[in-house]
Amino acid sequence: MNSPQQSNGWRGLCVTKYFAKKTACTNGHLHASKREAKRCDQLHRLQQGREIEGLTIEPKFEFVVNGKPLKMGNGRVASYRPDFTYMERGKLIAEDVKGFVVRDFPLRAALFRHLYPDWELRLT
Repeated sequence: MNSPQQSNGWRGLCVTKYFAKKTACTNGHLHASKREAKRCDQLHRLQQGREIEGLTIEPKFEFVVNGKPLKMGNGRVASYRPDFTYMERGKLIAEDVKGFVVRDFPLRAALFRHLYPDWELRLT
C-alpha cells in the first residue's frame, strides 16, 4: 500500500497526505502546495518593493517552558515551523498558508502565541 508521500501509481505524481502538489516558487524554494509557492512569490515582490523586510522561509520556533525545552513522548523538542516570517511596518509576522486547519494546528498556534507574544500569527 502506498503511503501518502509516495506516488499514487496511476499518474506517477507525488502528492502529500492532503493531496497538495509540491511546487517550486520562482525563487527556487520547494513548497508544500501551489498556493504556498504563489504566496512566496507575492512576499518576495513585497520585499523588493520594501513593504516588508527580513523574509525567511520555514524558520523553526522551539517551544521552551521555564527554560526547558518542551519534549514530546519520542524525545523530540516540540516546535512550530510557519511557512514564512517577516517584518511589516516594524511588526514581527509569522505566516502560515492553510487550505484547511489540520488537527494539531490549534494547539501549536496557542503555544506559539503564548511563548512568542511579540510575533503576530497570520493564516492566509
